[in-house]
Amino acid sequence: MVRPSLPRVLRRVPRLTLLLAVPSVLAAQPRASLQGTVRAAPTDVPLPYAVVTIPALGLERFSGANGRYALLDVPVGQHEVVVRRIGFVPFRATVTVRADSANTLDVRLVQIPVRLAQLTVRPTEPCRTPGLPDSTKFPEAAMLVGLLRENAATYRSLANAHPYTYAQVRALGTLLGDTLRLGVPLAERVDGVRTPVYRPGRVVTTTGNGPFAQTSMALPTLLDLTDPGFIANHCFHYRGTRVADGATLVKLEVRAADRLRSPDVHGTFELDSATGQLRRMALELSRPDRLPSHLREIRAVEVTTTFLEFAPGLSIVDDVCAVNWTRPSGRRARPHSAELQRVGAVRFSETAPPDIPLLQEFPRAPWPRPRALFGEIAACSELGKG
Repeated sequence: MVRPSLPRVLRRVPRLTLLLAVPSVLAAQPRASLQGTVRAAPTDVPLPYAVVTIPALGLERFSGANGRYALLDVPVGQHEVVVRRIGFVPFRATVTVRADSANTLDVRLVQIPVRLAQLTVRPTEPCRTPGLPDSTKFPEAAMLVGLLRENAATYRSLANAHPYTYAQVRALGTLLGDTLRLGVPLAERVDGVRTPVYRPGRVVTTTGNGPFAQTSMALPTLLDLTDPGFIANHCFHYRGTRVADGATLVKLEVRAADRLRSPDVHGTFELDSATGQLRRMALELSRPDRLPSHLREIRAVEVTTTFLEFAPGLSIVDDVCAVNWTRPSGRRARPHSAELQRVGAVRFSETAPPDIPLLQEFPRAPWPRPRALFGEIAACSELGKG
């Protein structure tokens, strides 16, 4: 085996000395701060909770409620700075940070216009060529995918810079006709973000055999939307708008590739046309006919998630509604299994984003009585109408 040799002078230096020399050089490097304000162009309105990043250094901070930010302990020299905000065109610039002067970078972001009158709704098509939509052929879909991915990136930035847990109430039940029977609601503490587990065509897994078989479904989360594997196996289409609570929501449909012969997911994502913020995500299991034999009575699975904007531009999961819709057995209807989740509070582990308390509580009205609650479940699932 041929080993590359060090220059003769370096060979005489003890190995321990070499290892200790590297950190000492880095520690001696001068450092400074970079600060400024993020505003909207051309109005100059401060933009709260924009993400200011130096990617090469892994430095990432949110602007405060007044749009001001500060990156501390930045090595002196030239750095690429990226500023992002949902609904705005990202800003990039190379900045020289000096040790002997005030380092200021004021940024003005241009809003991405969502021109609803110019968007064309196309008929649903088979997903034969999955991947990011061609911006020259389908500019409306490409724009919406960009907004969706920015939502996911901001969601990830929040979890990385300010880890948090949230308190939720979860209730399991069965739905038969117009009667919902819920078990005792359970209070839980849940990590704000999990590691994405999406694998194309592998959202359904079964362990064990026969009567001991257990099947689980790992449906994609918002974070999975930035995963190259998810994008490469789905098609994206603009699906019109709807009005909810006075806001116009733009719908982006996501369909699993035809080449996936095992269950994956289709879905619809609804974004606020004014802010680009994701408000609702409805995922439906594709290819339910390919479920394991012991689950063939299931005709559809749908999970609907709504998002709560607890600060301008920052959202967390709010309500989750999941329903397994079953086929009737002859003339006899089978009960559908249902699960509801509702967030009641968020606690940041160490530090919160600027101007936000460590603990935020969201007072919620109690869940309505069973018969009224059925309306909530049916509303969260289009399949419930069938």
